[in-house]
Amino acid sequence: MCHMCFSNVEIAVTSDGNTIVCYHPSEDVPYELTQPIVRPDAVSDHAETHEQVLKARLGKEVLNNKKAPTIEELSKMFYTTKHRWYPVGQYHTRRRNRNPPKDR
Repeated sequence: MCHMCFSNVEIAVTSDGNTIVCYHPSEDVPYELTQPIVRPDAVSDHAETHEQVLKARLGKEVLNNKKAPTIEELSKMFYTTKHRWYPVGQYHTRRRNRNPPKDR
């Protein structure tokens, strides 16, 4: 026999004929075929916490060896021009008004 002969799938067409609707309810799985979820004991088993994982992955050795992205990579990553990623010189920094007037 085919697999589709015993299924509970119902197929219908909407009244305007533009959409096909298919209903297939979830099949019940017998309890004998299921397996329990293994849950670690919180007292005896020391599972890794989020902090331990982050500390292991972001150790000083890893961060020191990692190179920063270049200006070209940053401009491609954020769809900007290369000029945005260069530092602003002292001439422009000193000319900026440190106390701009407040808007009303």
